[in-house]
Amino acid sequence: MKILLFGGAFDPPHKGHVSILRKAAQFADFDRIIVMPTGTPTHKKGCVAPFDVRLHMAQLAFGSIAENVEISDYEGTNLKDDYTYLTLEYLKEKYDNPHIYMAIGSDSLLNLDSWKNAQQVMQNCTVLAFAREDDVQDDMAQKEIQLEKSGADIRFIKVEPIEFSSSQYRRGFGDENTEFLPQSVQNVIDEYDIYAQDDITRWKGTAKLLAKLLLDEKRYLHTLNVEKLAVELGTIYGLDTEKLQVAALLHDIMKNAPYDILLHRAKQSGIINRIEDKPKQTLHGFAAAHYAAKELDIQDEDILWAVKSHTCGRYGMQDMEKVIYLADMLCEERKFEGKDYLLGIARENLDRAMYEALEHSLKWIKSKGNTVDTDSLDALRYFSQMFGGTCEEERYER
Repeated sequence: MKILLFGGAFDPPHKGHVSILRKAAQFADFDRIIVMPTGTPTHKKGCVAPFDVRLHMAQLAFGSIAENVEISDYEGTNLKDDYTYLTLEYLKEKYDNPHIYMAIGSDSLLNLDSWKNAQQVMQNCTVLAFAREDDVQDDMAQKEIQLEKSGADIRFIKVEPIEFSSSQYRRGFGDENTEFLPQSVQNVIDEYDIYAQDDITRWKGTAKLLAKLLLDEKRYLHTLNVEKLAVELGTIYGLDTEKLQVAALLHDIMKNAPYDILLHRAKQSGIINRIEDKPKQTLHGFAAAHYAAKELDIQDEDILWAVKSHTCGRYGMQDMEKVIYLADMLCEERKFEGKDYLLGIARENLDRAMYEALEHSLKWIKSKGNTVDTDSLDALRYFSQMFGGTCEEERYER
């Protein structure tokens, strides 16, 4: 079995990438052509676009090249470092020891011996190196001699270069660089502001696309409803509605994720020492906050706390957290007795609304036989103290 592997950040994928893959596909009669977007790159600064967005753009750019093209999410979902030697091991095991051809550019070939476990990489694949005529006759030819002494099998494929890179596009957003991208990729970038220079604009657009890509239809519509109510409440209380939009769009972003990924991200979100005490139904908020920080590089504490605490609340909640908690509970599609009453209070007094919403929520959780999160008990105590009440935690404790 012959497999062609073409990896890269694809941030974004451009016509040069497409040209290389088309050329590589003609080298042999491949059974599979695997395009592998990197997860979090280990050898360069992190990507601007999150993995799931780059995966989607790769599907748009490369998916129609041939029937046997597969866009793999392996490096973004395997919870391991995305070193090439590990990817080759994975492919060898999955496809019962195939002959793997790995397509790389001239810059990658010149640095190949510096890769993690480079000897193992060279033993497990044939390298298809793309180069211009003068490259083959100069530095790359010398590098070939050096690497082949280490057992590398290198084949050169000559190409007409496209003098363009993904980093050039990111630096020159909005100018003539758009001609170098497949139209389908450009359309997504334009619609969702994937590479906007302004952080909030980029976060909002990217978060909306991620919600559409990662959530089922019901959860996606819920997310839009939470965004709508969050903006309404934020306007009433003079909060930053754009930050609220980002938090609302991301609050459930891990809701449909596989449990192993959900748990992994939740453990990285600052509750690793308490993970065993957290009810399963509350983990997606903590996982979503980690996703926002890791994949979108959001370091704004207002947004991260609003995402993290929306499932259970916490002691000392800030107004933006209260709004996302209430918008999640009281948005348009929610149907339960007392919802309209709570929504009316939310439009008048956030703290009173949180107090009564937590009371309602904890009673409902216990009525279903589920475990109440200790953060929710802390939150209820915090708000009950504001109004001279008592938390009566024993009603909700396990």
